[in-house]
Amino acid sequence: MYAVKKPDKVDPNEKRLGKWLNCALSYEPLREPCVIDKLGNIFNKGALVEALLGKKLPKEFRHIKGLKDMINIKLLMIPGKQSDAADGAMFQCPLTGLEFNGKYKFFALRNCGLVVSAKALKEVKSSACLVCHKDFVESDKMVINGSEEEVAALRERMEEEKSKTVKEKKRGTDVVDGKKDCGKLEGNEKLENGKKS
Repeated sequence: MYAVKKPDKVDPNEKRLGKWLNCALSYEPLREPCVIDKLGNIFNKGALVEALLGKKLPKEFRHIKGLKDMINIKLLMIPGKQSDAADGAMFQCPLTGLEFNGKYKFFALRNCGLVVSAKALKEVKSSACLVCHKDFVESDKMVINGSEEEVAALRERMEEEKSKTVKEKKRGTDVVDGKKDCGKLEGNEKLENGKKS
């Protein structure tokens, strides 16, 4: 007579909208200024900085160590939309007008921070940003809220960049008298420029 109540299923549309319209950390609605991490998660900058300062980042965001791991992005507000509107997207692609709500793929350009739809990048083949005209390469395009495969590719690229910077630090820039790369050490601890180390 008393059937076990089944747990409510999460509506996939609500889940998608929650991911695209809210900060990945605080779950508050997105508002300027916004940032993304190197895996394409989108945040309100204030919430992320606050969590970094308080050392309260969840495990899934532990790859964010500081400001250098954030990319500032520019989202274009839909004209006439109120910032507290709960009926859908508040942002759009500046070129195509597609809503930033998860139905369409969006990219952030690392060099200028502009957020544009994949459709805009596909239709207008250009190596420069279509709004600010700064040049970019294919690796500057970062997918926002990508699929598991896209996030895995971004994670791999992030690890490569991290290992490259570690190698450069180990290999290279000696600091002497406040200047980088002044000279190399010779066998008897003298620099090529004659100074003692």
